[in-house]
Amino acid sequence: MLKLKGIDFSYGEQQILHQIDFHLRENEFIGIIGPNGSGKSTLLKNISKLLDPDQGFIYLDKDLLNNYSYKDLAKKMAVVPQDSEINFNFTVYDLVMMGRNPYQDRWGRVREKDRKKVDEALQLTDTEKFKDKSIQNLSGGERQRVIIARAIVQEPELLLLDEPTASLDINYQRNIFDLISNLNNKLDMSVLAVSHDLNLISQYCDKLILINQGYIHTIGKVDEVITKENISEVYKTNVDIKYNPITERPYVIIIPHSKNIQRRKKNSFIVHLICGGGTGKDIMSILNDLNIRVSCGVLNRGDTDWAEAKRLNFEVVEIPPFAPIDNKAVQKNEKKISDADLIIVSNTPFGWGNLDNIRVLANFKDKDILFITTPEIEERDFTEGEITALFHKIKKNNNVFETNDNKELCSFINNRYGKTLYD
Repeated sequence: MLKLKGIDFSYGEQQILHQIDFHLRENEFIGIIGPNGSGKSTLLKNISKLLDPDQGFIYLDKDLLNNYSYKDLAKKMAVVPQDSEINFNFTVYDLVMMGRNPYQDRWGRVREKDRKKVDEALQLTDTEKFKDKSIQNLSGGERQRVIIARAIVQEPELLLLDEPTASLDINYQRNIFDLISNLNNKLDMSVLAVSHDLNLISQYCDKLILINQGYIHTIGKVDEVITKENISEVYKTNVDIKYNPITERPYVIIIPHSKNIQRRKKNSFIVHLICGGGTGKDIMSILNDLNIRVSCGVLNRGDTDWAEAKRLNFEVVEIPPFAPIDNKAVQKNEKKISDADLIIVSNTPFGWGNLDNIRVLANFKDKDILFITTPEIEERDFTEGEITALFHKIKKNNNVFETNDNKELCSFINNRYGKTLYD
């Protein structure tokens, strides 16, 4: 769809972009992020032909961008600029109709198809209700939806957006990105959007491009780009990364530098939690409230407990969705168990896929192990009795404990490890 190869650009003697290479495919939604002055908006202007690169090539549908006339380019690509100030008193309908200009003859005659496309764009952007209002009488969020309607009425295959939610409140930020995502899916439209809001754009995009000082620092899936290392290095600030429990996408937490803000440190006591299917959520909450360091494993990505562990920023030994535990995961899990002071086994069901989570415990005869035993293991055994036999074998060790439910967990930890935890 769109391919950039070796793009350099300078303003006079100052080079802004350096050897930019990336490929945006059909129906893909890519976000461009980076600090102020990193070259994000300049890159978008090169792609939209407002600026000509000093070096390199830009291809749109396998044809050089420079081969397109401005009228033909407007049928393939539409731009929602950062500054959409409109000084004339146009109605919403008339402003959106201006987007049909590439399809009109030299006299600007409006055809029935033009009216139909404008009506469709107004409906898609939920701006039909104020189509007869002056653009000057709309709020910032309403106006931005109208500008997007004007863009999509061009019937573009590629939509470029430069800071589409700048200066909007969180309600309109969500509405605008919901709209963009809907256009991407419903109209099979490719989207390239620049944004300063890392946490907003990371919830919607297929990929992100992180630009630093005019170079592409990282490009890839959202969780490959939004990492503590990448964001700290590029933005020169101390951050932590959590995961949205609904979307399971990463989001950035800024850690203040102020000496007046005391960050509560985790104590050195470590719990390793074996769980799954949501049986570990309450346990994680208790351990987090006790300010205990926690690791979890082995969990399939997408599992309810996996999502909760990610949200709480716990370490997780993870494997792909629905995959059985492999040798590499077993080894990682053994290391986490070895490092822990206490192993907690939730009342999760056990089958052949997660049998190794219990089998490995037989190798740790000197480690404290706590089983949540309600319901009984026999009711949760889907391994033809093998897990039950392992369970009773491990229970013979002197350092194995049982509790009926999660409510007793906090008392058990405080009674057995209170001095270790709080001294």
